[in-house]
Amino acid sequence: MMGQEGCEAILKKALSLSKANETDIYLSVQDQSLTRYASNSIHQNVSHSNALLHIRAVVGKRQGRATTNDLSDDGIRKMVEQARQSALLIPEDPDFNGLPTPGTPPVVAAYDEATADCSPKARAQVVGAVCRKAADQGLSASGAYRTGTQEMAVMSSQGARAYHAGTFSGLIITTMSDTSAGWAKGGSWRLSDIDVELLADDAISKTMRGRGPRPVEPGMYTVVLDPYAVDDILESLSMYGMGAQIVQDGRSWMNGVMGQCAMSPLVSIWDDGTNPEGWPVPFDTEGVPRQVVDIVKDGVVGGPVHSSYTAGKEGRDSTGHQAYFTGGPLATNLLMREGNDTLDGMIASTKRGLYITRFFYTRLAHSQGCVMTGMTRDGVFLIENSELSYPVKNLRFTQSYVDALAGVEAVGKDRKLVLNEYGFATLVPALKLRSFNFTGITV
Repeated sequence: MMGQEGCEAILKKALSLSKANETDIYLSVQDQSLTRYASNSIHQNVSHSNALLHIRAVVGKRQGRATTNDLSDDGIRKMVEQARQSALLIPEDPDFNGLPTPGTPPVVAAYDEATADCSPKARAQVVGAVCRKAADQGLSASGAYRTGTQEMAVMSSQGARAYHAGTFSGLIITTMSDTSAGWAKGGSWRLSDIDVELLADDAISKTMRGRGPRPVEPGMYTVVLDPYAVDDILESLSMYGMGAQIVQDGRSWMNGVMGQCAMSPLVSIWDDGTNPEGWPVPFDTEGVPRQVVDIVKDGVVGGPVHSSYTAGKEGRDSTGHQAYFTGGPLATNLLMREGNDTLDGMIASTKRGLYITRFFYTRLAHSQGCVMTGMTRDGVFLIENSELSYPVKNLRFTQSYVDALAGVEAVGKDRKLVLNEYGFATLVPALKLRSFNFTGITV
């Protein structure tokens, strides 16, 4: 870690070297360690550190950008000038209204010493415990355990000044028999939040129960979704429609349904980068404080998240959601309101349907309704007469995620935090959906 003083020293130097009309500088620093395992043995233990300096130079209504991890004086000077030169080469953008003048971001707790100091030995002990549990049942375990720190800092000629340090930890477990697999994933900014025993037992139990899966006919099924599958739904809805740029381009599932009750009244989804139950990141790459944005409230679709650019096109303020240095705004800290039901209760209330652990390799088929195609993976079970009957082979689906959430019949009272390597965090419950369209059986 560089620390706040170290980060700000680099930002000040870069800002002082700029000859552009306006400049903002974003610094991201990451120290990550990873222990990877397969066939019940550790096969890789690596550490990676990097610091990236992102420079945006503004000349009139032109923006130029440059990125470097050469933080020497010459490296910074070169990139600052390259950003300005890039701005001079591109056409003016009439929709660009200059850099934002952000407020002061809140300070949120997201740093844990135990997580930052986690050693290879400590990770190996966790992985060893998982592998021994799997081996005791005649199963093969594989996956990864990662820990690390991240820093982000922003400074601009318009007065932005922001710094945030956080930690992260994540454990992925896949257990396999000759005919089945189970999967579990835990993550948090606090190492102690990851219940290793519970995750291992969850993956192992699905593998043991999933042996000898049988095919079922494709078609419409009532489904009970584990939080891992719900995580995929929220991520897809975010990627393909919760950002204002996609909405303004007419490519979002939100187009035509904002202000309408397009989902079940049981569904409320919002983005909150300051909630300590999630993975807090209190400001965006422009230094704008993240606002709480209601994406869906009681089934009614609200509005998208904004960056300064998309907000400027509508004469409004940014919500603080410029997630990356380039690209449009994204909702990356999503929470879904919990309900009153248990997973067992959802299964017990289902006469016939499917219980699904997670979705895999999902891709957008159509933007309207966020129609996705993908597969089930790592534990699918037929529900008959209000109980799990037998394991079934993985299925392919094509389904509108908006329509799927319109059919929510029950919401779990417990939520799970799911962190993904590219910066998304969701806090999600299990769900029971009235219908889900399966189109085929995977081989």
